[in-house]
Amino acid sequence: MEMILKHNFSVTTVVITVLSAAVVFTVLKYKRRIRKASEAFHYMNVSIVTDEEACNRAVTIIRRKCVYHNAIGFDSEWVTVGRKRQPVALLQLSTLDGFCGLFRLSQMKTVPSSLKTLLEDNTLYKVGVSPSDDAKYLFHDWGAKLKSSLDLRHLARACGHSAGGLASLSEALLQVTLDKHWKVRCSDWEAEHLTDRQIVYAAADAHVAIKIFAKLIREYSSRTRGSYWLTGKADKHSQQAVNYLCRDIADVAFKTKHNNQKTNAGKKDKIVKKEDIIMNKRYPHATRTKPLYNNCYLQAPDGELLCTCDKKKALWYVEKELAAVVSEAPLTVRLRFEPAGRSVGSVGRYYCLAKENKCVVCGNTDSYIRKNVVPREYRKYFPEVMKDHSSHDVLLLCVRCHQLSNTLDLRMREMLARKCHAPLANGKAVFSYDFNTKKIRSAARALLHQSQSLPEARRRALEEVLLQHYPQCEEITPELLEEAAAIGPEAAIKTEEESHGMKVVEYHLKHEGLLRLEEYWRDHFLTSMEPKFMPELWSIKHNEERLRVKLDEGGLSQKDLQSIGLTPWT
Repeated sequence: MEMILKHNFSVTTVVITVLSAAVVFTVLKYKRRIRKASEAFHYMNVSIVTDEEACNRAVTIIRRKCVYHNAIGFDSEWVTVGRKRQPVALLQLSTLDGFCGLFRLSQMKTVPSSLKTLLEDNTLYKVGVSPSDDAKYLFHDWGAKLKSSLDLRHLARACGHSAGGLASLSEALLQVTLDKHWKVRCSDWEAEHLTDRQIVYAAADAHVAIKIFAKLIREYSSRTRGSYWLTGKADKHSQQAVNYLCRDIADVAFKTKHNNQKTNAGKKDKIVKKEDIIMNKRYPHATRTKPLYNNCYLQAPDGELLCTCDKKKALWYVEKELAAVVSEAPLTVRLRFEPAGRSVGSVGRYYCLAKENKCVVCGNTDSYIRKNVVPREYRKYFPEVMKDHSSHDVLLLCVRCHQLSNTLDLRMREMLARKCHAPLANGKAVFSYDFNTKKIRSAARALLHQSQSLPEARRRALEEVLLQHYPQCEEITPELLEEAAAIGPEAAIKTEEESHGMKVVEYHLKHEGLLRLEEYWRDHFLTSMEPKFMPELWSIKHNEERLRVKLDEGGLSQKDLQSIGLTPWT
């Protein structure tokens, strides 16, 4: 028995020894495969840019080298003093073949137009980890808008890899280890001359990003489409492959709370789309399937076209004997009184054009929601002279585009919060309904859409609800009903957000003028959503042009000009 036990013990010892040796050999072999970035990327050509001329040359090279790949590696660095972040000091852009431009913004003191155009080029993907954060800082510090940024973790997760940081992705996918020592990460990026270690660190981060991107695209494409993207045979099909995979995840922040490796482990053939990230189960905005624009025509007494309008509004004038029907198809009514104003210039013609009932971004016609381009939390503090003709800034979006637009609006709100010293509650807009708001909205919608079936007593009760909320109005008009029916979550913003909106308006009233604030929001909508079906003659400077006409006609007082924030008129 003793001999048997000794024999078994010896066998066990031998097995353990062999297994240990195998593990050690595997670890050593793996370690030999892992290379430092300085060794792996010895071929890199790094250009340090400190002036506009050098910037133009670097941008030209970058554009030439990514003509087919449509992507560049992207990263940025800044200095933190105490807990305060300083402006972005260094911007790194790298092409797949190893050219890397290190743009020293801290020395150039501005973003040259060629670099700004490159960053805002939405046909060129800027890939990295958490590029949305860098984009936010670039816009805040230098006014440069980064478009088509792409977080590599979207692609990593789609390919079944762990969506870690840049260093872990580099080690797992490229077998390259990055220098992430705190002494170089937290070094002085505003120094007159960068050290060799800083240069290698900064260039490697950007180049690793584009190398990981290329590997993930190849991996995904070879499995799902059999593509030879980035294998030395780059052509126009390379662009199509990149756009096919990346168009729906560009400019979408990666949310780590969605990273459940157990549930995503087997889902390699489905890439994450925008709607997978931002669509909420219960969206608080009511959609409409009935047309918003009836495109009825309202004429002056002499037959001159004043504007298009809603059918209910046109018939309201007729029922009140203020107008007569001129034509049934399309419904055209002619006023019996002289209107306060006529259509003048392109501003007037805008209101005379027929509008299409479809999403202005994607063209969807199934259902849509009104989008306030200039949010109500700011517009409600505008003077009355700027609230006229506000329909110009109310557009139709489908549910998906509406949610995406509201998500992207947060960037603009955060920028305004910093610029105007008007903090948001918890760093983001917070909405909540109250019962009074819901009651007003329900009453208006009932009068708009069920007026024929409502008992007289119920109709009077609903009208009383609205008149109590709008004490300045003496009677219920179609315009009043439309306004009350459109009240959404924005009308019930918490007290913190009301102070934010008020502070932003007060800041622009003192410094830049409220017209500029309007223009910022319109420009933000155009650049962030890139709508393809905007109404003809829709203009960023619409209100300024309208008020110029009104001023020329003597319709604006000095007090009005002061309330707008333009004294004297410019």
